[in-house]
Amino acid sequence: MFKIGIDCRKISDGGIGTYLKNLLRCWKKQKVAADFYLFCHSSDLSQFDDYKNFAEIIIHDYPKYSVSELFSFRKPLRKYNIDVFFSPHYTLPFALPCPSVVTIHDLIHLRMPVKGGFFGRAYAGFIINNACGKSRVIITDSEFTRNDIADLFPKYSGRVEAIHIGVDRSVFKPLPEEDIESFKKRNSLKEEFILYVGTLKSHKNPEALAVAVNELDLPLVALTNDQIGFEKKLLSKANDKNLIRLIRLDSERDIALLYNSATLLFHPSLYEGFGLPPLEAMSCGLPVVCSNITSLPEVVGDAAVTFSPEDHDEMLGALKTVWDNREIRIKLSARGLERSKKFGWDYTAGRTFEILRGAAAG
Repeated sequence: MFKIGIDCRKISDGGIGTYLKNLLRCWKKQKVAADFYLFCHSSDLSQFDDYKNFAEIIIHDYPKYSVSELFSFRKPLRKYNIDVFFSPHYTLPFALPCPSVVTIHDLIHLRMPVKGGFFGRAYAGFIINNACGKSRVIITDSEFTRNDIADLFPKYSGRVEAIHIGVDRSVFKPLPEEDIESFKKRNSLKEEFILYVGTLKSHKNPEALAVAVNELDLPLVALTNDQIGFEKKLLSKANDKNLIRLIRLDSERDIALLYNSATLLFHPSLYEGFGLPPLEAMSCGLPVVCSNITSLPEVVGDAAVTFSPEDHDEMLGALKTVWDNREIRIKLSARGLERSKKFGWDYTAGRTFEILRGAAAG
């Protein structure tokens, strides 16, 4: 069997962590014909308890997004005689002794304002160009990102393959009413509220959340670990701070219960490489109101009410229409449940494994 080395140092990060965990879960379940070598931070070792009999777990304590990480993999990959190296994000180390495959989830660092200004953008461009140039195959989560790469890095367009990410429908699904009511009571949630899930970085358009609360007087629950963003970009902008609630949840079961508890998901993002929260919401039967740009139409299809995130009147009209009309919410729920069936982690993992096997074979 061939040997796959995987950079797992972002296993605890949000979207990339979810991506990694589900690929590993599926590969273990599918009993794919390969030997896995998982390079991780010592602080994340507990994340790999279920994989000790499935893969070799290797401590690799080089900081993420550091210069040192770029030169850190050549020696261990030689030591373990790795046949193909997989990076689940755009930072691909230099001078690898084997073929590589990279997943580039988005080009947000090149398309949106970034920390570090010109130099931050230049560094991101250099690193992404290196990843594209050195990889046998570049995987993206969406056709949108595949086209984005073709636009900014046209010479690599022939290497890009879009593989939609999935949703775990054994977790994210409609749940029993008694469980939902118990969850609401336990977390002191209102009977009806709009839900936002994700970080509150600028490209997520947090200002739109504040506008919605202020203009429509709608209660909002934000599921986010971004405490600073919540306080600075949302809470401080609200006319009635009692309408806004921050919540943190650890388990996927509780996150699914939150989706089941809400009235609708509001996702006003300006840029997405995919858009996992709308997919998870649809899989739970929660109506979705989201932006109509970048990758989001590719995810939600006709199963959501969409709007231009730069047109506040259109956005508020879409929100109010869904909030006020139970029949529309019932229709969106049914469409979302059906739409979510098109996205499964088993397919994502299977196709990704085929690419890795092909890259190893040359």
